[in-house]
Amino acid sequence: MLGGISGQYRELLSGDDAYSRFEQTIARLFRDDLKSGVMSGSELWSALANVTWWHGNSEVGYSFRAAGDLIAALVEKGDYMDWYCSGDYACVSDRIAEAMSKEGWTYEETQRRVSGNYPAR
Repeated sequence: MLGGISGQYRELLSGDDAYSRFEQTIARLFRDDLKSGVMSGSELWSALANVTWWHGNSEVGYSFRAAGDLIAALVEKGDYMDWYCSGDYACVSDRIAEAMSKEGWTYEETQRRVSGNYPAR
């Protein structure tokens, strides 16, 4: 279920659909940095919330709540509300855009792209 359950985090999706592949890519690229504090969850939330990501013909997108839900699942702590509206929505940082591009994921170019560092949260 995407969208968040209050009071708990969920498991990452692990099927062969676009959302599962996206979540597994995000986990492989960013989970360790999120857990160690090298990367801010707010930076990732901003790159997920109201952003359309593409891989070939596959499309994924996360609402504000679902973006927070994914981050809670990645750090295995809290719930979607810990990350809900934690940054500017639809802002993809250079770090995320470049890492995802190397994996074949692109985002809709009408989304805002920002560079720089986000404060740790």
